[in-house]
Amino acid sequence: GIDVVRNKIKMFAQKKVTLPPGRHKIIILDEADSMTSGAQQALRRTMEIYSNSTRFGLACNMSSKIIEPIQSRCALVRFSRLSDQEILGRLMVVVQAEK
Repeated sequence: GIDVVRNKIKMFAQKKVTLPPGRHKIIILDEADSMTSGAQQALRRTMEIYSNSTRFGLACNMSSKIIEPIQSRCALVRFSRLSDQEILGRLMVVVQAEK
């Protein structure tokens, strides 16, 4: 919720680190569409303040649940659903590699 954005995400974003030129810290938020409106507003402010040093990736099931001010700051990438056969094939590769 909003406390996670205000505490953990903001603290990571504001932490000073030395990176090579052109490199940024990356924050990936999974299930971002389940964040409350207040948490999204706090995230928007954090994104604005730390955009020079931090990049944000948001994964969600319904982009319409992400507030417009965040959507306008993001590049939208859509993925199609994997078929059961594709998932099974990849799982078999992992099983073979883990033997």
